[in-house]
Amino acid sequence: MAVPRPSAALLLVGSLALPCAAGCSDEALPGPWEDCYDVFECAHLEVPLDHEAPSGPTLTVSLLRRPADQPHLRRGSLVVNPGGPWGSGTSWVRGRADALPPTIRALYDVVGFDPRGSGESEPGVDCIDDIGAYAALDLTPDDAAEREAIVASTDALVAGCSARSGDLLPYMGTDQVARDLDQMREALGDEKLTFLGFSYGTFLGAVYADLFPDRVRALVLDAALDPTLSGEEYIRQQGLSFEAQLDDFLSDCADDASCPFHADGDSAGAYDAIRASVEAAPMPASDGSRMLGPGEFAYGVASALYSPTAWRRLARALALAGEGDATGLLELSDGYLEREDSGAYGNGLEVYYAVTSVDGPFATEPSVYEDLVAEMAVTAPRLGVYFPYTAFPSARWPVSPWRSTGAIRAEGAPPILVVGTSRDPATPYAWSVALAEQLESGVLLTREGQGHAAFLKGNACIDGAITRYLVDGVVPEDGTVCR
Repeated sequence: MAVPRPSAALLLVGSLALPCAAGCSDEALPGPWEDCYDVFECAHLEVPLDHEAPSGPTLTVSLLRRPADQPHLRRGSLVVNPGGPWGSGTSWVRGRADALPPTIRALYDVVGFDPRGSGESEPGVDCIDDIGAYAALDLTPDDAAEREAIVASTDALVAGCSARSGDLLPYMGTDQVARDLDQMREALGDEKLTFLGFSYGTFLGAVYADLFPDRVRALVLDAALDPTLSGEEYIRQQGLSFEAQLDDFLSDCADDASCPFHADGDSAGAYDAIRASVEAAPMPASDGSRMLGPGEFAYGVASALYSPTAWRRLARALALAGEGDATGLLELSDGYLEREDSGAYGNGLEVYYAVTSVDGPFATEPSVYEDLVAEMAVTAPRLGVYFPYTAFPSARWPVSPWRSTGAIRAEGAPPILVVGTSRDPATPYAWSVALAEQLESGVLLTREGQGHAAFLKGNACIDGAITRYLVDGVVPEDGTVCR
C-alpha cells in the first residue's frame, strides 16, 4: 500500500525556522560541559527542590547532549524526554539520537536529561531494597490472604519511600519537572523550547506549554496521555489496550506455523496454561537460581508488547515457559524493571510511583481496586487484570496530588503536534485524540499500526511530517493519517 503524504494544506509557525535569539553560544549553558562517552558532552544543572521556594534547598539534574553535526548552522537545542516517567533522557540520546533524521542532527544539539529523582540526577528516589520481591507479587488475589499480602507489601513500599525520600516526595510532580525544563531551556541559551516527548513526556510537554505558552517554539507529543482521566480510569483503559495487543500477538502466532509459540494453532490456550501454572506456583529459571512470580510474568509479557519487533522474543520466552523454564520471561521482566546482572535494581519503579501518585488523584478505598480486578477478570482476563493493583501504591501515597483531573489548554501556545498510533498498547489512541482536542493549538497526526509511539518507527510519512515541523515550522493538516 502506498504511504500517503501529509496534505498540502499547511500551517506555519513563524518563529520555528529562526536561529535561536541568543546566538546559541555556550556561555549560557550549564556547566561546565565535559566530554563523556567519546562523542557526547555531559553537565549537571542545579535547580530548586521547590520552585515555589527558589532560595531553598536544591537538587541536580543530569544532562547529556549530542552536538549538532553542523555547528555553524546550529539553530538551538532539541530537548528529549523518552517517557517513563523514569525514562533516562541521557541514555536515550546516547542510544537513539543517531537515529534522528539527518536534518535534525545537523541543525540541533540533541539534549537528554534524567528527570529529578531518577537516573544520574541527585538525589534519587529510594524506597526499598528488594524491588524484585515487590514486583513478583500476585496482583490477581483470589482470597483475603493474597489481598492482605498486597496491602502489606504496598504499605512497606510507601513507608520506605517516606523514610528514605520523604524530603523529596512533595516535589516530584510534573509541575516541578516542567519548571526544571524551563531552567534547562534558559541555561541552554534557547529563547524558546523545542521539545520531543514520548508517552509520559507528552504530559510533561503539555504541562510546560500550559505554564509557559510564550516560551514554546515547537512541541512534538508522541503517544499522548489524557490528563482528564482519573487514576483508576487510566489503568482500566491501559489494561484493555494491552489486552488487545496481547490478543493480536497470540492470533498472529497461532496463524504462523513458524512462530516459536505456535502451539499447534492454539497459542491462546497455551498462554492460559502458562499463566495458570505461574499463578499456582512460581516457575523456576533453567539454572534454578531464580523463580518467576505472577507479577514478573505480567511485567515480562507487557514489556514485549510495546513493539512488534519484540514479539518474536516474547514467543520464544513463552515457548520456554511452556516447558517449565522461566528464563526468557525473567529476562523480559528484568529489562523492564532495570535489574542489573548483580541483582540490584534501578529506581525506575520507585520514581514511577513518586511522580504518578502526585500528578493526579487515585481512589483511596481498597474496594475500588478489588472491584476493578473483578471487572477486568471478565473484560481483560489474560493481562489487563494485572493492572489495577499496580496503581495501589498511589492510593496509599503520603503526599497529596498537585492537580486534579482536567483538560490542559495551553492557551496562547503556537501549534503543538500530537502524534498517536492506532494500536498503541501503552497509551491508547483515544488519549492522543483527546489531548489534541484539549490543547487550544493541538494538531493531531496519526500512524495506523501497532506498537508504542510513532516517530522513528520506519514510517516515512510520520518521520517526514515531524521533521518538517521541527526544522521548518511546517505543521501538517490536523487529522493527517499515515499508513
